[in-house]
This record gives sequence, C-alpha cells and structure tokens, in this order.
Amino acid sequence: MEDRQDQEYIKPRLRFKAFSGEGQKLGSLTPEIVSTPSSPEEEDKSILNADVLIDDSVPTTKIQIRLADGSRLIQRFNSTHSILDIRDFIVQSRPEFATIDFILVTSFPNKALTDESLTLQEAGILNTVLLQQLK
Repeated sequence: MEDRQDQEYIKPRLRFKAFSGEGQKLGSLTPEIVSTPSSPEEEDKSILNADVLIDDSVPTTKIQIRLADGSRLIQRFNSTHSILDIRDFIVQSRPEFATIDFILVTSFPNKALTDESLTLQEAGILNTVLLQQLK
C-alpha cells in the first residue's frame, strides 16, 4: 500500500450507461379499453349522428370529453343543459358505452360529477375538459 496523502484526489470518470430495464405503468385515471382507435373521420361522423339541440338565445359553451378508449369528443352545449345531457351525448356518439357503467370527472381539480340533474353552469364546468372514468 502506498501513501498518497500528498496527492490531490482525482475522481474517476464513470461510464454512461443508459437505462436498460423495462418500465412499468403505475396507474392511470382511466382504464384502457381494448379496441381499435378511431380515426378523426370516424369521430366527425359520430358527432354528426349525435343530436344536441342548441338554443341560440341562451349562452353556449364548448365541452371536451376525453373518453376511456383514448378518443375525444368536442361538442357545444347550452349552459342550461344538464350533466345527463352530456352523458346521453356520449352514449349517442359511442354506442359501445351504452352498456358500460361510467362516471364523468373534471380534470382539475378532480371531482366526480355524480348529481346528473345539475346544469353545466351550476356544476361550474363551462368551457372545460371532462374525463370519462369507467367503474
């Protein structure tokens, strides 16, 4: 063993080693549904098939709905429409969700919209993004 107290310490260079493991997804707000992703053309068709009656004399709002299958819907509603009207719009646009139990959740702050009789204005969700969460 040599005495090296007089020498200044030189830190050895570490070789860069990229992460070579496998990542694991810890969780997600919405569970995955195994289905083929829809194209933008199919989304436009589903919006045309879903009827939402808009009264131009009442203020309107745009609601973006992110569905559990990864697609999204954007629709105009009156501020007097109820949360149940949004739920009906989702089922009309995507019939596969008619038999699946789901709730609507606000994106931030996270709040489940359980009272479906509230209007959009009473619920405070004008011009917002809603998430579809499967039960």
